[in-house]
Amino acid sequence: MKGKIKNILIIFLTFLPCVVILELFHTGFVFSLDRQAKHHAIEVVKEIDSILDYGEESNKQALNLISNDHSCSKVYAEIRTIVARIPYVRTTNLAHDDKVYCTSLWGPRELHYDSMKYISGKLRLMPGSEVEVKYPLIVVRTKIGKNVALSGIDGRYIKQLFSKQKSNPFVISLAIGDAWLTDNNKFTYNNPNKLFLAVQRAKSKTYPFTVYSGFNSSSSWLAFWQGELFYILVILLAQILFSIFCWWQLNRPRPLYLELERAIRKKEFVPYAQPIVDAITKETIGIEILMRWKHPFQGIVRPDLFIPQAEDSGLIIPMTDLLLKETAKQLREYKHDLPTPFHVGVNISPQHCKSSILLDECKVFIDEVSNHNVILVLELTERGALEVSEFTRGLFYDLKMLGCKIAIDDFGTGHSSLVNLQEINLDYLKIDRVFVKNIGVDCTSEHLIESTVELAKRLSLRIIAEGVETEAQAEYLKKQGIENLQGFLFAKPIPLGEFLQNYNQNISVIDSD
Repeated sequence: MKGKIKNILIIFLTFLPCVVILELFHTGFVFSLDRQAKHHAIEVVKEIDSILDYGEESNKQALNLISNDHSCSKVYAEIRTIVARIPYVRTTNLAHDDKVYCTSLWGPRELHYDSMKYISGKLRLMPGSEVEVKYPLIVVRTKIGKNVALSGIDGRYIKQLFSKQKSNPFVISLAIGDAWLTDNNKFTYNNPNKLFLAVQRAKSKTYPFTVYSGFNSSSSWLAFWQGELFYILVILLAQILFSIFCWWQLNRPRPLYLELERAIRKKEFVPYAQPIVDAITKETIGIEILMRWKHPFQGIVRPDLFIPQAEDSGLIIPMTDLLLKETAKQLREYKHDLPTPFHVGVNISPQHCKSSILLDECKVFIDEVSNHNVILVLELTERGALEVSEFTRGLFYDLKMLGCKIAIDDFGTGHSSLVNLQEINLDYLKIDRVFVKNIGVDCTSEHLIESTVELAKRLSLRIIAEGVETEAQAEYLKKQGIENLQGFLFAKPIPLGEFLQNYNQNISVIDSD
């Protein structure tokens, strides 16, 4: 009974923060919507201002051509040239005393226009024109004395501007007087923002128009659910995991340190393999060995749940020793089927670099595999800072003499520094998945990748890119000159024995063909 009450209390106490967090998150979401809507409205105003400036410029150039007799035939050709040269302007017309007497489309022509319909005497939104009655037109009016120039700008240019905002969940509309231009280039006298959420507006300081930006939803909670579903699920999942973790902490029979010691004695840490492929041929040239905890009750335990504790406690050293021995044992059975050379990457932490144990473990690995074509690549992780000393320099030198290669794992995300590149005789840099996943999305990540490639070339280092999940990412990395790729696009990590068996079968099929 006490155990049941304790579990209920755990659930209540862990999910109560979830409710509070979601409410705070929702409040912040609504505030963010208002701020983003205002920002988008201001940005669109700036861009529309720049488009209308072209109309103003066309008007000014056309007014400079007016002759004393207001003859259209003298200036018609030059007005057409102005319209053809200035972007966004579809037509420019000259008027005098409320009568248009010259147009860039038809030349001399008498048309009446009503200056009173122009907001502040400068701007008018029309549902269409004589040429295209279905497409709204924005007319920019410029007056010097009694001379007037009118330039028409197609509403489709504004629609294209609105379409640029489609990557954002906001609907943009334009108001000139009591006339509206909607995001789908429709002319209306009805306010299209009544059903939207977090509607914000921004007025132009140059022209008499207002831009409205609103979220396309009638409920803030619905918008919150639709817009932040991933993070809501993450919060809920985190709370569930937190509840499970709290239950486990309260009910587990021993501290994690003792559990890790037990797991080492029982050899529960097993090697998983993820292939590393040639960026051009897509052939497997090696693997990265990833540690997994095969717990007798909980199944496969993710490394992020125990690696940090193992490093803090120093148990990472015997765990790595266990992993190297098991990897060497399994590789030896298939060593004749592996390509030449075959890259085998194993993570090491800065704690490995404080004693000669790592060197002894690598010697045992090389002797066990007994194949010079298998190259052991030690991938220095960056969860902790590496203290470079005379001892570490000597250790890395001895490892290189032994035939090992040295790589910096997750370069640029941890404690890496240019000092490490200078002090350690490296062979590889591994680009972290956090940069690879943003290829095509964030130009900053692409610049960092390109800079890393350039740095590696100057230092004569090879590069492995992790976390490749799409063909587009792989193609981009290949074009940057990155030699090797790794990620879910090619394969997920699987038990080493399963990988070697599958690889052997594939080789056998190719040989038989």
